[in-house]
Amino acid sequence: MAATLVAGLAVAPGLDPSTQDLGTTLLAYLAVAQAWNILSGFAGQVSLGAAAFVAAGGYGAGLTLAHSSVGWPVAVVIAGAAAGAIGALLAVPLLRLRGDYFAIGTLAAAIAVQALLTNWDWAGGAAGVTLPIDRIPTGTALFQLAIVVAGAAMALATYVRYSAFGLRLAALRDNEPAAAGLGVAVYQHRFAALVASSVLTGMAGAVVAYQYVAVSPSSVASVNWSLNAVLMTLVGGAGSIVGPVFGVTVVYYGLTRMLEGFQVLSLLVEGALLVLIVKFAPTGVWALIVRAARAVRPSRREVEPA
Repeated sequence: MAATLVAGLAVAPGLDPSTQDLGTTLLAYLAVAQAWNILSGFAGQVSLGAAAFVAAGGYGAGLTLAHSSVGWPVAVVIAGAAAGAIGALLAVPLLRLRGDYFAIGTLAAAIAVQALLTNWDWAGGAAGVTLPIDRIPTGTALFQLAIVVAGAAMALATYVRYSAFGLRLAALRDNEPAAAGLGVAVYQHRFAALVASSVLTGMAGAVVAYQYVAVSPSSVASVNWSLNAVLMTLVGGAGSIVGPVFGVTVVYYGLTRMLEGFQVLSLLVEGALLVLIVKFAPTGVWALIVRAARAVRPSRREVEPA
């Protein structure tokens, strides 16, 4: 993974601007999806609140640059810290909820954040805030930032997947009473997963803000971010490392790009697709492909002719 990150940073300057812009978009989606995967795929806490943390990160970076003289790298750190702080605050009431109630609670939080930003004059209200173009990364620098943020999300997801901490999260996901009976600290583990997911999503929000050169409630706080995070991860398969990579590619090219500019239609189609996946392919489309490939693969053991 480290080699892939270094290679990506090295080849970035040689790519044309349109490829860099597309890569930045895909990597921002990947970071958000992988962050959702940490909380919902590995920890089992299905969230519909990713939009709240994209907004926290986007506005955290945007307002920092608009109202101070700090550089954009510091603003990315502030974006992650702002989203993490909001995640920590929301964790107190939300982690008392279970199952569908947790999902509904996170969705309510995302809607509340969007409403707050829409009515907050200092944050630009419904119009949002335009970032100073001369103080944000563009082109190669922005693409490299997206590589680093997505790489951090992939690295943390890999750690969670294979570490003792991740195994305890999986135990809580699969059988909370049994895991708690064995001494796993339920609240502390899920709190850590929620905050880590929030920080990564906030940093991705900073990338989005830099790419848009502006932040507004209708862009970085849109509920589409929540739906895309869920859909992209579930298409590939929650609880896996490769799943979100596959899901981001399929959903972006097969849905998001096609429905760009049709927000209501996009919400309807994404919602319907999400229901179908949960019902017919709960382990993800990628998992179905893998199982199908294994089913048609010829056995290594062949019967010797008599």
